[in-house]
Amino acid sequence: MISIWLIPAPEDAQYLQAIINNLAATYQAPVFSPHCTLYSPTDLPVAELKQILERSAEDTISFVVDKEKINHMENIWKTVFIELIRSPELEQLQQAVISQFPEGQPYEFLPHISLIYKKMTAAQQDEIIRNLAVRNSYKMDRIIAMKTGPDVKHWEKIAEVRFHA
Repeated sequence: MISIWLIPAPEDAQYLQAIINNLAATYQAPVFSPHCTLYSPTDLPVAELKQILERSAEDTISFVVDKEKINHMENIWKTVFIELIRSPELEQLQQAVISQFPEGQPYEFLPHISLIYKKMTAAQQDEIIRNLAVRNSYKMDRIIAMKTGPDVKHWEKIAEVRFHA
């Protein structure tokens, strides 16, 4: 299974990675790279995925996403996350990506950056949120195709395209 991710610029990625690493260590959860999923899942060949990334990124310049709030859900992939405001740039990019998938898989786009993956009680999630201070905005500068699945340790980047500066 492959997912298309929007990735923060190096400085913001480093900032978010430190939060993810800290939560993972505190709660014995897996470590993963910060991202906003634009589309998932697909099983298209790598060459086709690279073309989709290139076409999606060709008219895109780096842009900033803003935090709406910190939220949580029962879904393990949304244990605790930064919910993002649906900006025109974010919507346009996501549409550019999904419009290229022939299988037309419906994907419910809730733009967010997950901070931890772990089964937890709502009380535990609320406690994390209460103790968490995060920046209000993040620069995004690339999209990648990421081989994903149930075991985070085996996730692997298979293609990457940077936006124009």
